[in-house]
Amino acid sequence: MRAIGKGSLASILAVGLHVTRIILWIALGGVAIAMAVIPFVPFLVGAFTGSDHVDINGDGGIELSDFFEVAYAFVTFAVMLFVVNRLLEILKTLRFGSPFVKENADRFRSLGYALLIGEGAKFVFGFLSLVFDADIDINFSVITWLAIIAVLVLAEVFREGARMKEEQDLTV
Repeated sequence: MRAIGKGSLASILAVGLHVTRIILWIALGGVAIAMAVIPFVPFLVGAFTGSDHVDINGDGGIELSDFFEVAYAFVTFAVMLFVVNRLLEILKTLRFGSPFVKENADRFRSLGYALLIGEGAKFVFGFLSLVFDADIDINFSVITWLAIIAVLVLAEVFREGARMKEEQDLTV
């Protein structure tokens, strides 16, 4: 199987990433709606049922921890969507046969920073989950941090590859 061009592995990956992007947009929209609605649920339920509280967890009401769980899901989906979009841009250059361009180095760097922000947000929300008793998992994974470092190193490799390609293109 070819690595670049029409019908290549890059094209197949692009199709999968396009499907993933659609799913992430739907999930992000749903979580955004949930974030906007959660603060008003007690008032809406009270207006329609005459009751002054709503029972979501079986413990008598919506708590701040529920909002933090939804906000964490929002940040997670937003970072995932950003990463998928950058990967699609990188694959587009690969499919057209010129992956070693400065823009891809910048895309890999922004991808690494997005992953760093996502991991940082995980720890912030993990701390908030301890304070507000939310159910947010804050597992530390060495593999995740190594992957972030690898993406940042790959950004520099692409930057150097783009510089070398420019030099080669200028040499006749």
